[in-house]
Amino acid sequence: MNSNNKSISLIYLLCIIISLVSFTNTHSKAEDKKELNDDFSNAEDAEEKRAKWGTEEFKLELIKEMSSANIALFIDEHLQTIKEPSRIYYKFEKESTREDNFIGNVVLNIVKIDDDNTKHITFRYLKGRNKVRFPPQIGAKGNPVFMLFFERDSRDMQRLTGGNALFFRSRIRHTIAATDIKNIEIDYKNKKIPAKEISFQPFTKTELKNRVSRYKTKKFVIVMSHEIPGFIYKIETFIKDLEDPDDMVKETLQFQGIRTNKELREEYKNRKENNKS
Repeated sequence: MNSNNKSISLIYLLCIIISLVSFTNTHSKAEDKKELNDDFSNAEDAEEKRAKWGTEEFKLELIKEMSSANIALFIDEHLQTIKEPSRIYYKFEKESTREDNFIGNVVLNIVKIDDDNTKHITFRYLKGRNKVRFPPQIGAKGNPVFMLFFERDSRDMQRLTGGNALFFRSRIRHTIAATDIKNIEIDYKNKKIPAKEISFQPFTKTELKNRVSRYKTKKFVIVMSHEIPGFIYKIETFIKDLEDPDDMVKETLQFQGIRTNKELREEYKNRKENNKS
């Protein structure tokens, strides 16, 4: 092959590579946009899902028998103060001695608010290989982010142990049902605000210790405050292997802020105008 033919081949190959990169980026952006749009064709009933998570019998009259943690998570209306379509932002951070550390974002997009103040919600839960897809929800009164956190965590434990995600979810649910809240204060925007802390260890008494020994002392901590939009301020899990003190995993989901759709449109408009000037 002469030098001219080689040059043509290299140019052709470069064009193919550029096209593939462009397609990947465009496809990724399209996927992100799709996740936060208003397509609710496969939506779940948010309050039915929340009730099933919190009470196995799915009867609200059991409220008197519930723990204060159960009421705070599965009965209270976390989204009641949000009166217009908005996005709630959280930062997710993982520190691990066994797997890659990473930092990502979780977004709850409140697309629509009905006359009864219930919400239509779509989600973006992390990106890339850490991404988890969740169907949209309708009729939401509670903030579903804690259930998304538990569901992702259960799937992750299934992946790492070969156990069953249903087992892990069940242990989390039943432990919450026997847990009470602790009243605390947290620092938020340079001032102290009242908050609730829910702390529990689901696997200390499990009969399957041989399968989840690494998680025997795994601890969940949830911090909530009525002064935080969506109530959920922080969720954290921490594992330290009893047999290997150097083996540690910590995952944290923390509230970053809220923007109304109107504010987001204004910010986008301002950026566009600034780029022109």
